Amino acid sequence: MNPRVLLVALVAAVALGLVLKSGVEIPGIVIAIVGGVGLVGLMLSSLFHPEIALYALVAYVPFSKLLPGDFGGAMTALNLTNLLFIVVIASWLFSCLTCGRPLLESHSLHVTVLLFAAWGSLAYFWFALSPDSPPGYGSERLDEFKRWLDPFIIYFLVFSGVRRGDVWRNVVTIVMTVVAVVAGLAVLDYLDVGPNASLDRSRVGGVIGQPNFLGAFLVYYMFLFASHWLQNVRRRRAWWLLFAFLLCFRGIMVTFSRGAYLAFASGLLGLAFFRKRILAVGAVALLALAALNPWLLPAGIRYRFGTTFQTQSEPLGEYGGVPLEEDLDKSSATRLVIWMGALQMVQAHPVLGVGLGRFSEMIVGYAELDRTRDAHNAYLITAAEMGVPALVLLLVTFGHFFWVANRVHRRHPDRFVRATALGFLAGLSGLLMANMFGSRVNATEVAGYVWVLAALMARVDLDLQRESRRSSRSHDSGPRGIEGGRRALRR
Repeated sequence: MNPRVLLVALVAAVALGLVLKSGVEIPGIVIAIVGGVGLVGLMLSSLFHPEIALYALVAYVPFSKLLPGDFGGAMTALNLTNLLFIVVIASWLFSCLTCGRPLLESHSLHVTVLLFAAWGSLAYFWFALSPDSPPGYGSERLDEFKRWLDPFIIYFLVFSGVRRGDVWRNVVTIVMTVVAVVAGLAVLDYLDVGPNASLDRSRVGGVIGQPNFLGAFLVYYMFLFASHWLQNVRRRRAWWLLFAFLLCFRGIMVTFSRGAYLAFASGLLGLAFFRKRILAVGAVALLALAALNPWLLPAGIRYRFGTTFQTQSEPLGEYGGVPLEEDLDKSSATRLVIWMGALQMVQAHPVLGVGLGRFSEMIVGYAELDRTRDAHNAYLITAAEMGVPALVLLLVTFGHFFWVANRVHRRHPDRFVRATALGFLAGLSGLLMANMFGSRVNATEVAGYVWVLAALMARVDLDLQRESRRSSRSHDSGPRGIEGGRRALRR
């Protein structure tokens, strides 16, 4: 890891996090001056070093919802995310024109991503232009549609902007640094919780803004620390990675998100399975032991799962301090009703769905609910709002992520790249489980790094394919081929 990039990313992430934690209202004129000067400086520096704008975008992604940079809602179209997109695109185009590089190199993953984005766009515009569309739907939901497209844009910007091995490593360093800072700030937030707070008030949302989303965010990326630690376990300096992993685990605990707990277990299984198949057997045995002996689990996790299945009348102890009565957890019972209604909605609108963002208002017509509700399941809401083909394309996209990352993990000669691929595979395993209990794949602040890492995997996989073709042409699959893979990463 580049120490300078690590330091700058750490300072930037801590600064953004502290701004959110303080809750200080920054005057619009101050934001305008600082933002304007910063963007101009970023644009000028990116003309000579185009990766700088990309670094800024990657560092900002998890903070994009709570720090939108839209001047208090006055400039939603030109918020900070969109401005950074413009700067990155401009620097990318300038670099391609001056260096004679192609604008976009081809990779099979591009096709899958584009098909998913195209179908979602078709579903949105088809309903927006249909006579059944509510008045103003197209314009009112346009910002939501743009947010849905943001991860796809991030994917192509990262793939196109990362053309050298040092940039590749720096992006991974920034991602891991920001994740560690987010986890640390979440733990600090929990220290501010009073001793007599209820469970709901004890749950921490951190810089992501919502406890379940924060838990999913940490699960998606915390295994990067575990995989790099496993890759370098004999090196003393690598043990800070284990500390960062445990910090993320503590961050998950203070969200009190049952979905995040289950997703962590799924991610742990994924880490063991892709690391070495025999380790997966041990991981299954360990998880089974914990399930059969709940007293082995941390108190907070044990309590939170207990509220799902039985009435809890005991004090929360260090997790609250006041009695909390819950008979078969209303949240869990309500989700079953929502899911049954969602299936009926999908059956009624199987091709293009009911329209992006309309699930919550439509579900009351398919389930006995007293008010609008979220789907609490990313797969059902995708099928309900954009049709069954969208769900198929979503699953195909995730499957393609697995395929590419696993190929990189098995074949790439560089240890850093292999470790990153392993951590991504484990995070994807957690992602599949997390989205069974919530819609945690469309929010850029939560899932943005998934698309960053997917783009990085596609980039090094493309280099591997090129080197393989060179080796086959020269009839040399020996040491030169391996050294060529290392040269591909350094470029």
